[in-house]
Amino acid sequence: MDEIKKISRVKQFFRVSLISIAALIVLITIVLGGLFLNYKTMIDSAREEAFAKERTINDTTFRRAGSTIILDKDNQQIAKLSLNTYKYLSLAEVSEYVSKGYIAVEDRDFLVEGGINYKGTIKAALLYIKNGGKATFGGSTITQQVAKNVFLTQDRTLLRKLTEIFLALDLAKRFTKPQILEFYVNNCYYGDGCYGIESASQYFFSKSALKLSLAEAATLCGVSNNPSLFNPIVNPEKTTLRRNIVLSEMLEQAMITQEQYDESKNTVLKLTIRKPMATSENYMTSYTIDCTARALMEQDGFRFQYIFNTDAERKSYVAMYKEAYFQRDKDIRRGGYTIHTSLDLTKQALLQASLDNGLSDFTSINPANNKYEMQGAAVSIDNKTGYVVAIVGGRGDTDIFNRAFLSFRQPGSSIKPVLDYAPAFELGYHPLSKITDQPLPNGPKNDENMFFGPVTIRWATEMSLNTVAYQVFNKIKPITGLAYLGNMNYAGIYPEDNNPIASIGGFTNGVSPVEQAGGYYTLVNGGYFTQPSCVTKVDYLEQNTVYKNTREKKQVYSPESAYMMTDILKGVISTNYGTGHNLKIDGQIVAGKTGTTEGSKDGWFCGYSAYYTTVVWSGYDIPATVDNLFGSSYPGHIWLDYMTKIHEGLPELDFLKPPGIVYKNIDEQGNPTDFNTGRQDMFSEHSFEKPDTKKQVVDEKPPKEKTPEQDKQLLEQDKQLQEQNRQMQEQDKQLQEQNRQMRDTHLQDKQIQYSELQREQEADATISKLESLSTNSPQETIDSVYLEAKLRAAIVNDDDKYTSYMNRIRAVQKALELSGSI
Repeated sequence: MDEIKKISRVKQFFRVSLISIAALIVLITIVLGGLFLNYKTMIDSAREEAFAKERTINDTTFRRAGSTIILDKDNQQIAKLSLNTYKYLSLAEVSEYVSKGYIAVEDRDFLVEGGINYKGTIKAALLYIKNGGKATFGGSTITQQVAKNVFLTQDRTLLRKLTEIFLALDLAKRFTKPQILEFYVNNCYYGDGCYGIESASQYFFSKSALKLSLAEAATLCGVSNNPSLFNPIVNPEKTTLRRNIVLSEMLEQAMITQEQYDESKNTVLKLTIRKPMATSENYMTSYTIDCTARALMEQDGFRFQYIFNTDAERKSYVAMYKEAYFQRDKDIRRGGYTIHTSLDLTKQALLQASLDNGLSDFTSINPANNKYEMQGAAVSIDNKTGYVVAIVGGRGDTDIFNRAFLSFRQPGSSIKPVLDYAPAFELGYHPLSKITDQPLPNGPKNDENMFFGPVTIRWATEMSLNTVAYQVFNKIKPITGLAYLGNMNYAGIYPEDNNPIASIGGFTNGVSPVEQAGGYYTLVNGGYFTQPSCVTKVDYLEQNTVYKNTREKKQVYSPESAYMMTDILKGVISTNYGTGHNLKIDGQIVAGKTGTTEGSKDGWFCGYSAYYTTVVWSGYDIPATVDNLFGSSYPGHIWLDYMTKIHEGLPELDFLKPPGIVYKNIDEQGNPTDFNTGRQDMFSEHSFEKPDTKKQVVDEKPPKEKTPEQDKQLLEQDKQLQEQNRQMQEQDKQLQEQNRQMRDTHLQDKQIQYSELQREQEADATISKLESLSTNSPQETIDSVYLEAKLRAAIVNDDDKYTSYMNRIRAVQKALELSGSI
């Protein structure tokens, strides 16, 4: 290194001149391109940013920080991200072959230049102008690379490049060449979590950087140029070719002899990997890193996009996203961050145990990866804060694949509330709006291929009728419904999803449990969406807070639409016929929705109380049919077990009703009416337009006063209306008769698509199936057949046969000790 120091002193005199000339040439180049005035603001901004960063330089600036630490809600350490031990070395502690190799291959003019290579800078500026402002930068000097690695991101923008140039010019004035080279070798990235030459030397060759041979030093000098492409473990052939290029450059610049070159070139690449004892990554860790990376991306100005017009647009965005995400992920893992989270270790353990126990019957292992074939994922949000408090990405806690946010699966009917019905409420629909449940040409079928004629949205949701959701989605237009998902940051939406079949979960890609949790949290949060996250604050170098989560929210649904949807979802669980009727929590008011995909390949339950929102998915990683998999079976039971435990000791709390909810009388079709019909439903006050206040001038004469005969007629009409209302109220009381509830309340006057004989045959067959079951039969099967038997019996018009059928069902109910009234 004496040679470097000597040349450095000789060239000290020329440095300032070279710096001035280079800076001037950069500006002249831009002026010649006719761009100076246009880019003056950007140049000033880059200069200010560079100066601001220069003022922060101290003794620790070029020494990488320690490991990134992740803390739970009580500031207890969850994880320490330490892939490889980082150690800062002085240049005297590094093999001279490393210094020579880097100068030879990265910056042969390093010893004489003033921080930037003005020829390369001019060439890059001219190319930038020629390409119409498209960034094609490259060829940075070692000093510029120090500026980039230590102070800047890897973004390829003109602003970042200009800032890099100003920083390099300043570093060249403030530090000697040996100092800059020392900063460089201690801040290079070599892949596999290795930052700095000592970390890489110990990892790949199990020796200190001082003891590296020429071949080994040349290898590492080549690796840092592109750690992914020239990874010695993954791509030894490409690594060897890159090493030989470094050796060739060293020979050409007389840094080594021909003999040294020949010997090193013919040396077979031999690695002695020394893997560190790294902290194993768990579900909390991986999700925290993801949330942090996305938060820092947004803070740096990355614009997230969720709806795309074309597949090409989506692919272009995904490429940009991956590049930006990879850089932030790498920054986090390289160390220095303290990440504060909302994660609750107690709830995390409960959620993991509920999922593991709920799927314990499935013991089959995939021999290809030694993982359970039947998997699950779950996420839980504290509704008071909006933060994620627990997240489980699979069975056990050793699987690094976090299905809660990485796995996109078909959601089935669990998507209906946030995609179909809540958007419909925004457009004037309400819970008792009626849609005809009937076979649809080229449309979906209901479970068991049953149809019930005109039904309300409330009942269709409780029974999870596909044809109703499909029709509503079509009426509001698919692109409208998908826009609501986009507003809640559902990232798996493809242009092809602008299709009616999306109404029942038929997506190109699918949704993740975290996204579903965000969608359902929006319902309980009065229609306001906040991005699901567990990160509350991020510090860098301990005391410097670089991110603070302000929980920004945006309104997706009106409070009234969100509440109407919640009120309906309460019935999915609270009624004896809802698809989630077996998921009640004692002492709590809950709402939720089941979801089962075609062929029972995916099961979902998305539910919430006023306290917590929890979503559970289960299925195979490679979609396959699972016996007895329904939203209310394994996912529902996992949800019930966890939610029951975390609500222990909490008082019953109903959902907050917004002031805009009003109750109106409704007619037989479920439409609002001014008559007292005895039936009421909830509406949003915004659903009703104000009366027309325009004055219609028909006659300038004042209106005639009513005659006694007209008054008598109006009084008689009023009496008739009152009598009609009384009759309707009496009819309602009769409809509430318990043992006729299923037939008279929900199915009376439905145009069923079967003949009477077919109805009786199907009722008899279903009840016989129910009678064949025993207490040893799966509870899900019993519940399903029991519900179907009641429905089949309810649509039989013959009173005698109806009574006979119901007596048979009651006998089975008593024998099997089933709960609920008939």
